[in-house]
Amino acid sequence: MKYKIIIICLILIVGGCSSIKILEQKDSSKETKTYENVFYENFVAKGIVKFYVEDQKISSRFNFKKNREIEEIEFIDLFNNIIVTFEINKDNIKIKDDKKNVNSQALQKIINRPIFKNIIINFSKILSGKANSPISVKKYKNGLYKSIKNNTYTVYYKIYNSDLLPVLMKIDFFNIMFDLKILNWKLIK
Repeated sequence: MKYKIIIICLILIVGGCSSIKILEQKDSSKETKTYENVFYENFVAKGIVKFYVEDQKISSRFNFKKNREIEEIEFIDLFNNIIVTFEINKDNIKIKDDKKNVNSQALQKIINRPIFKNIIINFSKILSGKANSPISVKKYKNGLYKSIKNNTYTVYYKIYNSDLLPVLMKIDFFNIMFDLKILNWKLIK
């Protein structure tokens, strides 16, 4: 009986000391690791873009391809069929491929309007966090971008994947809000 009481007392003392942090060891895994944003020259990003116009939510699926020579964005339907493909240059956007039932000339005019043109030309910079002439840059405690603002847009980075690439973003282009979700990043070497 004596030994049972001694064992119970020892358990209570050790348990009590651990709860008041006398016997606690420092856990290095709780310390915040710091990272740098990674930038890739060649990648394919598949995702969904949603934007809001007069209380309506419009969304589309896309594939964005970037390599050193070209940038292309393909808008796709639910069955992964390409609706239209845009080739992105520094100054303009050209329709590279489209379905026969798409009015290419009207679409070319719409996509080259200043607001849409600005969004699509800067799309790779938004994804990679390489804003031209940033006015404001905020970072999370771990060092990854929280938001980047320049004269034309602000990007709010919400979630990153294990490769430190952004997955969820909110983009503000002249008070037009876009939600961007990258479903799959494929890095090309």
